[in-house]
Amino acid sequence: MIGRLVRTNLIIGVRSYVYPIYILIALAYGLMLLAFPEQYLPTMVPIFLIIEPSLVGFMFVGTEIFAEKKDGAIGALAVTPIEWRSYILAKTFLLSILSIVGAVLIMAIGTRSLSGIPYVVIGTFFVSIVYTLLGIGISARYRDLDDYFVPMLGVMIVSLLPFVHYHGYLTHEVWKILYVIPSYPALHFFKAPFEEISRNTLTWSASGLVIWAVVAYYIARIRFYKYAVEGVR
Repeated sequence: MIGRLVRTNLIIGVRSYVYPIYILIALAYGLMLLAFPEQYLPTMVPIFLIIEPSLVGFMFVGTEIFAEKKDGAIGALAVTPIEWRSYILAKTFLLSILSIVGAVLIMAIGTRSLSGIPYVVIGTFFVSIVYTLLGIGISARYRDLDDYFVPMLGVMIVSLLPFVHYHGYLTHEVWKILYVIPSYPALHFFKAPFEEISRNTLTWSASGLVIWAVVAYYIARIRFYKYAVEGVR
């Protein structure tokens, strides 16, 4: 069932140009990185990797949800044998794979190297799952991108704050709360190709992202069924 839904989502995403645009954005990011001197890449590549798999994915999954609401595809889940949980998992899996493709393109083009790519792939996979599920859960309540814009902007701003803290610009003790934001553990994986990150740090980072994925799944499951499938306003 999930495999069939993945194929269907892929076909729809390609035909609607959503997924090709996603890949083109990754290509654009990789080309933009070519403009930076090599010494800036350890700083710039991770921030582009955070934006691409997580924040862009968060926006795109909302766009897909709105389009499928208008087409009646989501409403049909309430009266068809298709399991709506399978719908969520299929969309999450597909966008995670696309995110990995995008991240590899950014690394390959932007750094002209694939050194440390396993760290990037792992970090991208986990953080994409988290933000895709959050995107499904949050966007389920809204009808179009205009309504979704404010929460989307809020999530983007909050998700970029760990990058600022990591580089020492937010030094007060209160900013340690940023450790709980999912983009922070992902940042460790994206920095690993450029600097020494301990195995213990990466293990804790992966554990944090797994916990976030579980939490995000429950948020998506509850809110998607309530607002998208049942149509509660």
